[in-house]
Amino acid sequence: MKHALAIILVGLVLIFCTPLKALSESETVVAADDIMIKMRLGLPVEYENAVIKGNLTSDRLGMTAKQILRIPFEVKMPPSKQVQVNSSVVIKNSIICGRVDFNNTQFHKQVRFENVFFVENALFVNSTFNDDAAFDHSIFLMEGSFEGSRFDGKANFFQTRFNRPASFDGAKFGGVADFSLAQFHSVGNFASSQFSSDALFDKTDFKGEAKFIASQFNQDVEFNGTRFEKETSFEGAKFSGSAQFSESVFNESIDLNSVQFEKEVRFDRTQLEGPAFFAKARFDDLVEFGDCNFLKNATFKESDFQVDTIFNNTTFLEPAEFSGSNFLGFADFGGSKFLYDADFSDSIFSGPADFSRTAFSDRVNFYNTQFKKNVHFESSQINTINLTRAGYDWLYLKWDCVTHLEFDDAAYQDLINNYKRLQWLTDSSDCSSTYLKEIIRVAPDDSHKWIIDGILSMVAGTNSSNSSHKG
Repeated sequence: MKHALAIILVGLVLIFCTPLKALSESETVVAADDIMIKMRLGLPVEYENAVIKGNLTSDRLGMTAKQILRIPFEVKMPPSKQVQVNSSVVIKNSIICGRVDFNNTQFHKQVRFENVFFVENALFVNSTFNDDAAFDHSIFLMEGSFEGSRFDGKANFFQTRFNRPASFDGAKFGGVADFSLAQFHSVGNFASSQFSSDALFDKTDFKGEAKFIASQFNQDVEFNGTRFEKETSFEGAKFSGSAQFSESVFNESIDLNSVQFEKEVRFDRTQLEGPAFFAKARFDDLVEFGDCNFLKNATFKESDFQVDTIFNNTTFLEPAEFSGSNFLGFADFGGSKFLYDADFSDSIFSGPADFSRTAFSDRVNFYNTQFKKNVHFESSQINTINLTRAGYDWLYLKWDCVTHLEFDDAAYQDLINNYKRLQWLTDSSDCSSTYLKEIIRVAPDDSHKWIIDGILSMVAGTNSSNSSHKG
């Protein structure tokens, strides 16, 4: 029976695709108390290809080595200061059958659990790792918690798998934090966490909710090729370094409301299949959403884009809202597709705006939008546009690109004057004709139509004579 549990656990390891390839029938069975005694004495803990039976808990570190050997059961020690561990801990290609409970523990030397299978809960709540801490290629079958812990060195969770909730809530990472290729099969909670160095989440798979609410990223962060399969929230997070989300996939809602990006941020070629919320977000540097797909509504209401903004060749399948936003640099929406309403009302474009080659299949709203520089719509396609109270000096929008301009006297007159400044005489004439027809359509009293008809015929006659003169 000695090896029966080990054989069962090896079977579980194979089921969950763990890389414990070195573990075989020649594994060593180690009593957890043997490890606890070494920790108590400050001796190095080094095991490979081992099956560890029993619980590894910091409570037993409050006893002497003799007491650990004599007392074959857990003893709850009274609350004390943080437990100190002066041993280096290196366990590779092994299975830990019992609980791991090192809450409120300070590890002064290296801690490494490489290719380790944690069968029961593994808890490191409010712990401190003064040296590097590695859990790479490991599997947490039950809960894995590092809530409130501090990592002074590198935190390595490369290709680690969490089958149950994983909590890093309030954790502080002083060195590089590497979660690349990690798998979170339940909730991955990083709320209020702090990353003082680079944070790597490339090709990480969040199958449960991903929570980064109010987290702080002080250096560069990478989420390239990452999959977020459930609700994801970065609400109120702050990115002080560059942020990369290229080629990521968000299967459900993504919440970046009130997020602050101090350096460049890239979402290029990202797939957003659920609602995307960026309301009141602040982008202090270049932001790129090039070649993205927003399959649900996208909300950038009252956001600040301090430098250049790129949304070129991006598709919005449902309403896109940019109302009340500020674009201080170049705003590039060239080649994008808006299949539903696009709302830019009350926004300010302080730099040039490019909507050339853009298709607005439904309605685009520029009510009270202010364009301080040139705005381009060359080769665009617009079904319905609202330019009421919009302000601009040079609007490069060919009249034949517009199916319908929502009626407003000032909007029509401003657009006609714009065409005259551009010396686009055909566009000016065609827009004037449509304007007069719209006046007739909305006239409240049929008795006034004869006056408008007379004006219309005069305009038509003038245009005709101008055409004859040019010939």
